[in-house]
Amino acid sequence: MSDFRIKDFLDRLGSLGLLFSATRMADGSIRLNQWRGINYYDNEDEIRTIWSEAMTGHESRAQDIARYVELTQSRARPLKAA
Repeated sequence: MSDFRIKDFLDRLGSLGLLFSATRMADGSIRLNQWRGINYYDNEDEIRTIWSEAMTGHESRAQDIARYVELTQSRARPLKAA
């Protein structure tokens, strides 16, 4: 059993300048998008190390992260017709 916590992982990377969003694709898969924040380049080596340690040997983890991001990202609410 793994002690990997997606929220902690994303929070740690987010504080270093790597942010994520998710996009549902036409085939039903979920694409994990990475966005570089303003302090990303100051922390690039640390981010790459954290990413590599978490993802190496865990092929399905990226989809788990994408599903979590999709479920938790804020969504625009449709406007109600008057």
